[in-house]
This record gives sequence, C-alpha cells and structure tokens, in this order.
Amino acid sequence: MPRSYSVGEFADELGVHTQTVKNWCREEKIDYTRTPGGHRRIPHRELLRLSGDTQQTDKVAIYGRVSGHAQKQDGDLDRQLESLTKYAHDRGWSIENTYSDVGSGLNENRRGLNNLLDDANNADYGRVLVTYQDRLTRFGFSYLERLLNQYGVEITVINEETDKTAHEELVDDLLQLVASFAGKLYGMRSSKRNQLVETVQTAVDTDE
Repeated sequence: MPRSYSVGEFADELGVHTQTVKNWCREEKIDYTRTPGGHRRIPHRELLRLSGDTQQTDKVAIYGRVSGHAQKQDGDLDRQLESLTKYAHDRGWSIENTYSDVGSGLNENRRGLNNLLDDANNADYGRVLVTYQDRLTRFGFSYLERLLNQYGVEITVINEETDKTAHEELVDDLLQLVASFAGKLYGMRSSKRNQLVETVQTAVDTDE
C-alpha cells in the first residue's frame, strides 16, 4: 500500500529533528497533506526525494484494461496482466500494485484508473506498466503522463506499436463518440442523431 509518514516518523527516517520537518512544511519545502484530525502526513516520495532516491523505478505497478466482459471472459485481461508481470520479472522489478478495469478507454470514471491516480500521490512504486497506450486511456495519454510525473511516477508502455487486436473495441469507441457529438448537436433522442449513428455503423459493417 502507498506509504505516508507522520512528522515524527519522517524526522526519524531522515535523522533530523521534528521541528526541522515542521519548518520545512511551514516553508513549503516539502509536500504534505492533513488528516481529518489536522495532523500532517508526508508522502513517501518526499522521503525518496530528500534522500536522493527520487526514482524507485525497480518497483512498479501494472495496469490492464478490456472494454467489455466478453473480452475478459476470453482471457484478454489475464493475458495483459501476465505479459506485464513477465516484463517486470524479466527485469528484476517488483510489482507493488495491480490495477485493472473492464470498460471503455473513453470512460474517465474507471475504478482501477481512479485508484491508480489516488495511490500515485503516496506510491511505493516509481513506474506504471501498460501493454499499450490505449489500455490506459484512449485520449489524453500525455496529460496522465504529466500528472503521474508530478508524483515521481513514470509510465512505461511495453508495446510501442498499435494494438491491432482491439478492432471491435475501436468500433465501439467510434460509435460512442459519434453518438455523443450527434446528441449534443441534435439532442439525444433526435431522429437525426439516430440516423447518423446508424449511417456510421453501416459504413463500418460494410468496410468489414
């Protein structure tokens, strides 16, 4: 689990006086949060930064995603996680956390992804492994990358080429985008919206 320290614990880890740590907090030299009771909690990454070990990239988290339960039942999610596990172990990296989702890459409210982002603030790992960029998100990968970098966590994509096995998922995502934008233009129950979605669906089916 992600680790954080009280002021006293943090001072003991660094071998400094507790007042020194309080001064650092007051002067905003270190990052911290407060508990509901008002006590300071200092994330593990601050200890790594001050001790000169900001990148613990031999400790990793892995993330896998499939768009639907059919893909999960077909074993695609398990294969992703097995591939990521092998990649980490082949390099002597330890896996600290595993995250996964069943849902569209367009969905921003995924439990596994949200847990990953919540944990990153106090993460015990310095790297997140994914098989392909679109397993993490269909759009906005660079924004997630920058956000995690702020926490001292980098993303490693183990396959640089496009995921050619996700054709059906790409079609579903395309139809979701068309339906969303058409709904905003014509209304979610508009006949024009339905006609546009059906036209795109027909074009995709014909192309196959």
